[in-house]
Parts: sequence; C-alpha cells; structure tokens
Amino acid sequence: MVTDMKELCEKEEPIYVGIAVLLSCVVLAIFMDSILLPVLFMASIGMAILLNMGTNFFFGEISYITKALSAVLQLGVTMDYSIFLWHSYNEQREKVSDPKETMVGASREEAMAKAVANTITSVVGSSITTVAGFIALCFMTFTLGLDLGLVMAKGVVLGVLGCVTTLPSLILIFDKAITKTLHKPLIPNVSKLSRFIVGHGWIFLLIFALIIGP
Repeated sequence: MVTDMKELCEKEEPIYVGIAVLLSCVVLAIFMDSILLPVLFMASIGMAILLNMGTNFFFGEISYITKALSAVLQLGVTMDYSIFLWHSYNEQREKVSDPKETMVGASREEAMAKAVANTITSVVGSSITTVAGFIALCFMTFTLGLDLGLVMAKGVVLGVLGCVTTLPSLILIFDKAITKTLHKPLIPNVSKLSRFIVGHGWIFLLIFALIIGP
C-alpha cells in the first residue's frame, strides 16, 4: 500500500504543481497590473524551488510526501514576497523618476535598489516567523515533521534570496515588455473604505467580540 501511494504521489505531482502554477498565473494576471508579471514571478520562484529540491541531496533522502508537498507549499508561502517587491518598486519609481521619464535609465535601477532594501527590511521579519513555524514541525514525534520542517524552512530562505536577487534582475531586464502588457487592475480604489475602517475601528472590534463571544 505504501509503495502504491508513493508511485501515485510521484505520478500526480507534476499535475497538481502545474495546476497550482496555472491558477496562480491566472489570478495574478487578472489582479496585478501586467499580464507578464506572473511569468516573471513564477520564473524566480521556480528557480528557488529547484534549488531547494536540489539541495535536499545533503539530507541523504527525504520522504516522498515531503517531495510531493514542498513545491506547492513553497510557491504559496513565498509568492507574497514577490508581490511586495513589485509594489515597492512602483512606489520608489514614482519618487525617484521624473514624471515625464518614469521608465528611463538610472532612475529605474535606483528605484529597484531602494525597493530591494525595503523588501529585505520588511520581509526578513516575516520570513523568520515562517521559518520558525516550519522548524516547530521538527519537534513532532512523527519523523515526517522533521523532514518537512527542514525542507520548507530551507525553501523559505531560498525564496527570500530569489526575491531580492533573481526577481529584481528579471523585472529590470523585461521592463519594456512589462510596460507593453500593463492593464488596469480590477481591484478598485479602497481609500474611502480604509479611512472609514481606521476612523471607526471600535465598531469592528465590537462586532468581532460579539461574534467570538458565544
């Protein structure tokens, strides 16, 4: 039964990884401001996943369950870092660039340098928390926790490194192509809603208190 389950996981792994990548690309293409960005995100994260799977060699062997889950888990956990870098880059580009020349020369590189610095500062704390959560799995009596915890903790670290090295390079290289594929994001302006929430925070606190109270 174990052998059959292992063969089934190995057979279906490329299928559900492909489905995860496809669905992620569709969602990002719709809600991000360029249809090319998902491809660049997947290329950067894909490199980190390959590095993570390759460096498992140093563990000697890993569980087939860990092998089946780690790629999709790493994709989901580290995707936010890429989105953060892109938004930070756009914000910095508006600050350092001349309004008439927003995509020209050194200003793009300067904006990306500041975006990478901001991303490292913001993401390191988040990623350490995520790594700690996976390390906690290592203390399970069931040894699969140790296996999965180490592989995923390493995957998060490699994902962060890819986000601040590979992805910035891809964005700058394909900058013109990104510009040509820009479209209006479907998410509307929520500034009024955000101001209402901030100004009436006690209302939402009371609502949630009433919900969880019973």
